[in-house]
Order: sequence, then structure tokens, then C-alpha cells
Amino acid sequence: MDDHTKISDPNVIVAPISHRSLMAVIVRREKARNALDEQMYLLDKADQTDKSTVRITALVSFQRLVKEYRICGMQVFEVAPKEPSKPILLYLHGGAYSHNFSESQWNAMAEWANTTGCGVIAPNYPLLHKHTASEAHPPVMALYTDIIKRFPANKIFIMGDSAGGGFTLALAQEIRDAGLNMPYRLVLISPWADLSGADKSLEAYDRWQYVDSLRKYGADWAGELDMKNPMVSPFYGDMKGLPPTDVYTGTWEVFYPDIVRLYDKMKASGINVRLHIAPKLGHEYVLWPCPEGKAARKEISDIINNYF
Repeated sequence: MDDHTKISDPNVIVAPISHRSLMAVIVRREKARNALDEQMYLLDKADQTDKSTVRITALVSFQRLVKEYRICGMQVFEVAPKEPSKPILLYLHGGAYSHNFSESQWNAMAEWANTTGCGVIAPNYPLLHKHTASEAHPPVMALYTDIIKRFPANKIFIMGDSAGGGFTLALAQEIRDAGLNMPYRLVLISPWADLSGADKSLEAYDRWQYVDSLRKYGADWAGELDMKNPMVSPFYGDMKGLPPTDVYTGTWEVFYPDIVRLYDKMKASGINVRLHIAPKLGHEYVLWPCPEGKAARKEISDIINNYF
């Protein structure tokens, strides 16, 4: 899985990483201590905390005012674009559909807002274990409908990490099927696009994501829906007509083979898609506080800056 020397596809971009930075090694070890294992799953399932209201982590610094409001009862955070000409980033956060925003997600959103001047809209969508996919999609669709009333759809990026990356793809399919104006571009960071998938052989490298517990979160998120319903696992949905897409993955994450399959399917469907591969880096490396993550976030900033 780590040998990419034979890749000749110009839309597959392999990060020039000859060795991992010390900070990347430290971050990986730290994340291993917070793995999605059986114990965490049981704790999450028993958690009765109200996740419908959260606060932005105190150390996160947006340069512009963050507004807070609700749509269909769903909490939404919004930072206006620096200038009317700047694009809008609709960000769907990851966390196994069970966890609220992490500090690394807030920091990444603030970094992109501050460096590109883009607006940011981040919904605190309904989460497990009180809600399922069928309950989370309607308020997020209502939010998108509200956004395109206020901003041209061709200025909107939809981005998400992990579960949020899968949600982003599922949302784009839903937007297309509803006949709404499509966003300008999608950015999928380590997307969890097949909730019935993941590669157990890569657990030895990942050590943050455990396939058995992931599938339990996935089954809970599906609720009464089939695990392969595109609302749950958008890999099984129709890719035709989706916006241009950038997909980021590390080779040391259990989703890696699924993400490569997703790229192949999108490309075969005629989508303008690029696959960004980081050898020997793990899940959501884009959000890591290390040189490799910083380089990837800069690359995404360039994608946002070049939207026109």
C-alpha cells in the first residue's frame, strides 16, 4: 500500500515526504492513546450529554466576528467573508458521527478563514447516540438552502474530515438529486465514505481507528437505513454530476483503500477529482499540528484562493 512510485495518473498527487517529521511521530503516538476502541464506543453509547450546544475552544482565534444562530433547531457558527468577493466554506466536522468539534478542526477553520479571507459556516449537526443520519440530513440541507439564498452557489466550498468528509459527499449527492444549485468544489479529508468498509490489515499502522468499533458507530448512524444507503455510505451513491473534488488521505489509515476506490469511482464517473496521498501518515493528517499537516492546509488555502 505504501509503494506509490509507479503511479502515473496526473490527478494523483503524492506528497514528497521522504521521512516523517518528529512532530508527526509525536502526534501519531498521542492519537493512538485516544483510539476509537471498544471501550470508547461503549462510553459514547452510554453518554447522555446534550451535544446540541457547544462553544468554540478558547484558544482558537478567528480574525472576524463569529455569529451563532439556529436552523431547524441546529446550532450554526458563521464567520463572514473578509470581502464580498471571497468564497464561503461550509465545513462538516468529523468524529465518528458521535463527537462534537475538536480543537484541531476549529484551528483549521480559523486558519483557512484568516489566510484566505473566506467565510466559514460550521453546523453542529445532530449526533449519535440520540440521532441518526436520517435526522441529521434535513437540518443540514435546510442550512445549505439558506446559504444559497444569501451567496451564489458557485462561491461555495463544502469540506469535511473523516465522518464529515463522508457527510460532505452524501450532502453533495442529495443537493444534486434535489435539483439545487451545486457548490463550486468539494474537499474531502480522510473521508469515511463506506461505513461498512475499512481495511483491518492497516490497523497495525493506523492505531487510531479500529475497524470493529468503526462499524458499530456506522451501524448506529445508519439506524433503520441500510449501511450501503448513499445517505449513510455515499461511496455507493451516484457520482455523476458532482462538483470538482479534492480528496486527501494518508497511507497509514484504515480508510486508505476505500478512499482510493472512491477516487477511482469518481474519476470513472467523469468527475474532475484529484487524490492527494501522504505516504506513511495517518488519519486526518491534514489537521495535525506538524509540518506535513501545515503543508496540506496551505495547499487547501491555495485551492480556496484560486477558486475563481
